[in-house]
Amino acid sequence: MKSRRSKWVGGIGTMGLAVGFLALAGFAVGTTSSDAQAGPLAEFQGGKAVELSKRFTILDSFNKEAALDNETGLVWEMIPARVMTVWKNAAGICAKKTVGGKGNWRLPTLKELETLADHTIYPPPALISGHPFSNIELHGYWTATEHEEYPFSAWDVNFDYGIIGNDFKVNRNFVWCVHDKE
Repeated sequence: MKSRRSKWVGGIGTMGLAVGFLALAGFAVGTTSSDAQAGPLAEFQGGKAVELSKRFTILDSFNKEAALDNETGLVWEMIPARVMTVWKNAAGICAKKTVGGKGNWRLPTLKELETLADHTIYPPPALISGHPFSNIELHGYWTATEHEEYPFSAWDVNFDYGIIGNDFKVNRNFVWCVHDKE
């Protein structure tokens, strides 16, 4: 009798853990993975995340594919491509990019990209509250800023923990392009 009860209780505990993990991942409330990354201040209406933050404005003039950072005046692509590259190719990728029907994208400086990181956010991605971004990798993103003392390194921002660091230019990181406000 004891053996049957402990198996039954163990099975219930395992099922409870599985349901709990699914609920935390957003599967129990009908959200999508992109909604789960909408930021901690998002409200769900009709299955879509609606931003409560005044920091960002999703731009109709970019076909709702870019967001204006109202604090910095920079326009960010909302869904960066999941492509890794070496540093020397990163600026060219941005220069050739078209987002929302607009060109003239560029690689951000360290000061610009670090405005999106928040090392106090956990679990990752370590993005500022109320962000509208999705598809953000938990890895380094290149900046246009070269290391001052080491010409073989450039600065990057890692959105796993919101850490600013530098990496060898021959290593591969992601690219998140920025556009100056029009």
